[in-house]
Amino acid sequence: MKISELENKLRKHAETTKSVMQPPFDLNEEIKNMEVHTMSKPKITMRRTLAIVAVLALCIITVTMSPLANSLKGFFSDIVRFDGAVTGTKYENATNEIKVGISEVTSEENGNTVVRLDLTFENPTEAPFPYIQEVAVSEYKILDGNNREIMKEKLSSEEGDKGAVSAGKVSVNLSLNDAKLKSGEEYTIVIEKMYGHSKADAPLQITGRWGCKFVIK
Repeated sequence: MKISELENKLRKHAETTKSVMQPPFDLNEEIKNMEVHTMSKPKITMRRTLAIVAVLALCIITVTMSPLANSLKGFFSDIVRFDGAVTGTKYENATNEIKVGISEVTSEENGNTVVRLDLTFENPTEAPFPYIQEVAVSEYKILDGNNREIMKEKLSSEEGDKGAVSAGKVSVNLSLNDAKLKSGEEYTIVIEKMYGHSKADAPLQITGRWGCKFVIK
């Protein structure tokens, strides 16, 4: 109720009774109720606004963290053929579970370069690593100092040199036959797929992304 409405209410009451008397309601209480009623609306609106902001922030954090969580640890998934049939199992996003380094780079008499990769299973007792007896690197590429791709290799599960696993570690030699690498130049090998072999099971496809720099001497 507005102040003007209160004045009209008092005026009508005085005209009716033709006397001066206390109004049949408390004017101060009416004004107080008006102030409380008026000020309560913004508070309710503010509470609702804060709730919406909190929900949006939670959704943004959840969406942002999901890819990060996947990248920290690998996971198994089915290999699906073009017709929808499941043909096997692969282990994806193993980047942080296999440490890759280069221990030696040699040049053969025929001009080929051989890079010795040292692989270490960071969690050798967790699946699938306890069951892997040999490892073969199957997909990788070579980049020059300007990050230009100068060689790319894609091998099947049975192709390529294999290295035997011992105490969660394995060394694999890669022959870079077509790279035409130059002495004194820096290069980067980027590995995207390897296979884990065991006598009892089919080769396990392992995907990730590992990069190592090396120099031809």
